[in-house]
Amino acid sequence: MNFGKYAADIQQCWQGMLIMCFVTLVITIIYIFLLKWITKPLLYTSMAVIFIGFFLLGVWAWMQRSKYDAEKEP
Repeated sequence: MNFGKYAADIQQCWQGMLIMCFVTLVITIIYIFLLKWITKPLLYTSMAVIFIGFFLLGVWAWMQRSKYDAEKEP
């Protein structure tokens, strides 16, 4: 019963669905094209942020070493 209703709806709006498919394809192509330019800077920026974060963590740990007493800690 409901399948016939859905099929009739698709027959009535096929032009809109065709336009949506075309627009989706165009947006996808633009997105993939932009990824070629955005991916490398984003990757290198995130790698630099991670490296700087680990470096700063090491500096902080080095500065906190005097607060640790090996004889009192288990």
